[in-house]
Amino acid sequence: MNKKKKNGLKWVLLVIVLIITGFTVTMVACGLFKEKSTEKASEDENASEEGLYDSSDSADSVPDSKDYEGISTNEENIDFDLSVLPDTVEPCGICSYDGCLYVTDTFSKCVWQVSAEGVSILAGADSSRDIYDKPQGGYNDASAEEALFKLPWDVAPFLSGIAVSDTDNNVVRIISNNEVNTINSVSGNDEYNYPTGIASDGAGHLFVSDTHSDSVKIITESGEVSTFADGLESPMGISFNAGYLYIAESGKNRIVRINATDVSSKKNEGDIEIVAGTGEEGDKDGLAAEATFASPKGIAVSGDGTVFVADTVNSAVRIIKDGQVNTMEIKDDRNPDIAPVSPIGLCIQGRRLYICDNFSKKIFTSDI
Repeated sequence: MNKKKKNGLKWVLLVIVLIITGFTVTMVACGLFKEKSTEKASEDENASEEGLYDSSDSADSVPDSKDYEGISTNEENIDFDLSVLPDTVEPCGICSYDGCLYVTDTFSKCVWQVSAEGVSILAGADSSRDIYDKPQGGYNDASAEEALFKLPWDVAPFLSGIAVSDTDNNVVRIISNNEVNTINSVSGNDEYNYPTGIASDGAGHLFVSDTHSDSVKIITESGEVSTFADGLESPMGISFNAGYLYIAESGKNRIVRINATDVSSKKNEGDIEIVAGTGEEGDKDGLAAEATFASPKGIAVSGDGTVFVADTVNSAVRIIKDGQVNTMEIKDDRNPDIAPVSPIGLCIQGRRLYICDNFSKKIFTSDI
């Protein structure tokens, strides 16, 4: 056989070897993929069959997102049509009060009122826009139609109105009688440094997470402001329940609470009780003392003490009940393929949880 024919034969053999090798690799890969898919399908099937909440002390228990027995509420569910909110809305904070939902919008720099009849802007005027056509907001106390906010972060009922943490203006505002007023000015007796989560105790006190000062402030009925608690690290979402102030301590990746039945003296690190979280960043479910979070920014507590957490960086909503932490399955009602990306504000109305996803521009709901 001449040299030319030998070279041709070598190339033919090489091509055959490559084809066989490629086919073998493909089959192995497909087999592995099928095996992994089968394993995941089996795991998902098993998870769906198991109850998602086991109140036993086992750290391996995984709860059913609909099985939250014992959650107490005197309210009936109100069917709010959230689809009528504009597509531009970037929901951040939310509260339920007197048959309505109140939602802060970090895009339009306003506060929306949602009722069973429809939606309207409770307060916040149009403002100048940047090159991307995003409203820039501002700061002025005026009628609800003319007032400007810079970054309305959270809302809570307070006295006879709706309080708003106006984060970038470093103030807390109140909307009442169609007027917007600053509860205390930035040059007041205790200045804010990035106020975020707010919550009322229903007895004339408003708590404010002052995130960049690592403290929680308290506002009295007369508008006086003082530090309620320090020794925290970047507190954000807060919720008051049964004499306790629950705090999403974002900087330490954990959920804590402080007894707030006596607000006459400042609380410090020794008054902080850990509800859940090791302090390490992660997404581990299980025993509350061993669970991990990643920059939780929102929190809501039901009447029986069940705690819901917007675990923001994990793109998840977690539930703390009977000493266990578990991840809820939250999906969009109209498109089950859509899940929260950046949940922040939470509130409970009736037996329904509302979740503000600022990044996705959506408000998710879950019956609890």
